Amino acid sequence: MFRLDWFRKDPSEKYRMGCGSSFDASDGPRTVVVFGSTGLLGGAIARRLLQEPFLYKVRCVTRRSSGEKARELAEHGAVIVNADLGETKSLEKALEGADIMFLTTHYWEEKNKEKEVIKGLNAIDAAIQCGVKHIIFNGSENVKKIIGKECSHLDSKSAIEEYIREVEITTNDIGNTTGINFTILRLPFWLENFYSVFKPHKLKHAVYAVALPLEGSELDVMSVEDVGEIVASILRRPRQYYGKTLNLSVESLSMENIVDTFNRHFDNRKFTDPKIRIKDMEKFQFPGSKDLAAMFEFYQSGQAVRDIKLTRKLNPHALTFDRWLSENRDKVEEALREAN
Repeated sequence: MFRLDWFRKDPSEKYRMGCGSSFDASDGPRTVVVFGSTGLLGGAIARRLLQEPFLYKVRCVTRRSSGEKARELAEHGAVIVNADLGETKSLEKALEGADIMFLTTHYWEEKNKEKEVIKGLNAIDAAIQCGVKHIIFNGSENVKKIIGKECSHLDSKSAIEEYIREVEITTNDIGNTTGINFTILRLPFWLENFYSVFKPHKLKHAVYAVALPLEGSELDVMSVEDVGEIVASILRRPRQYYGKTLNLSVESLSMENIVDTFNRHFDNRKFTDPKIRIKDMEKFQFPGSKDLAAMFEFYQSGQAVRDIKLTRKLNPHALTFDRWLSENRDKVEEALREAN
């Protein structure tokens, strides 16, 4: 069984010295280090914060600094830093002098839960060592604890969450502080999945199936692009969100809602609900099918509680599925052509 204490022990005894930042930084732009900045989530956050250079100095962490996405971020004012979540020294260099860290970890790159957890803990350790004041982390509930089935790409994030909570800011008897302020984001199903992992698949000419195993339940959704504004809102009033877990969603959709919306936006195609079940997805032969089946079983359980009112408070302009599909029709169209 996977256990967090295999990787770290007694975090409250660590980190008396920093490596360049200060808790009483002078007025001026705050330095935000964004991990995953060339991906969907980190990229959305980096692009949003780069719109306010008088408030934020954005430092984008990547292992591919010469890539097109990194170059685009640099052109908009980001500082591009080479670092690897598996290399502690490179993380400390990336975080030196930083005020805020946005952290997201990527299970699907190696499909290894233990490695993802270790990389996440490396980043937390480096942030504390460098005196970073605030971590915002893309976390998750513990799916295995809730439904009794492994869901590696979510359970890994739950383990990192647990560690972050263990090192939360505390003050000892003589007034010294240890740990770090944090805010956890728990995201719903990404609308961008509709032109990537869960793009509709072709059944026959001009007929496509939207294969989500909802089995009569509803699915919380939002565009990952809208998380950028949510992070900006948090950073405008960070103390209000210290120690908080924010469960995000823009709306909750049934399969009927999803299929009807596709059909409204693509009058040259027909979309259908194949009524796929959890047990069907578990039998699929692609890598990760059992993890994804467990994710949808968790969504069906009613334990994935999301707060639409809070989400809209943090980002009043967040897109509904209907508006998102209108604005991203070309991307979905391209994905459908690839499905032919």
